[in-house]
This record gives sequence, structure tokens and C-alpha cells, in this order.
Amino acid sequence: MSRKARLFELMVKREKLALRRKADALGGLVADHEKLADLDEKLASLLAENSAAKGEQSVQMLRSKAWYGREMAQQREFAKNRLEFLGKEIETAQTRLAQSKQKEKILSERAVTERRVFAQEAEDKAERARPPRKQTRPS
Repeated sequence: MSRKARLFELMVKREKLALRRKADALGGLVADHEKLADLDEKLASLLAENSAAKGEQSVQMLRSKAWYGREMAQQREFAKNRLEFLGKEIETAQTRLAQSKQKEKILSERAVTERRVFAQEAEDKAERARPPRKQTRPS
């Protein structure tokens, strides 16, 4: 194997490692996004449940209900902002992953090309090193 081909092989391996790291990071972002989406749904249902009127209520119950309503609304706003941020991060990670896959593919093709060139050069060199054949005349 030529030095150039070996270099391309090593570059492909390095790119595969980077690809794996990027895929793992993307998986973590997607998992976080799913958890946060579930939390947002739960908060939405709790807010709807909290805002439903349930007959007569004391002043303390109204205060408590208002306080919990504000807290849940703040948490839901935080969750929505985080979901938006994670959505953008997931898009960015997917783009980087696709670029990394493309780079790995290009490097693999170059490594294969270099191996073929090296093999062809070795074959040509061996052909030149052979002694010429004696030509026999047919009788």
C-alpha cells in the first residue's frame, strides 16, 4: 500500500470516529427534545386542569391556584424556548452529520483510487522488469 493510500485510510478512520461522535450527540439532542416535549404536554394539561372552575373556592385556594398557574406558565414558556433551541441544534447537528458522511465517502473513494493506482504502478513495474519473451516461429 502506498503512503498516500495509507494516509487516506487513516483519514477515513478519523472521520468515522468523528461521525460516530456526531451521531451520538445528535441522539442525545433528540432524546432531550422528546423528554422536553413530554414535559410541555404535561404542563399544558396541568394548566388546563388548573384553570377549570370548580365551584366555590376560598381566598387561599384562589391564591394558591393563581400562584401554581403562574409557575406552570413560566415553566411552560421555558420549555417552549428550550424546545425551539433544541430544534435548531438538531438541525445543525444533522447538517454536520451529513457533511461528515459526505467527507468520509470522498476520503474512502480517494483511498480506493490511490490503492488502484499503486497496484497498477506495481503491475507496470513488474511487467517492465520481466525479460522479453522469445518469439518462436510457427512451423
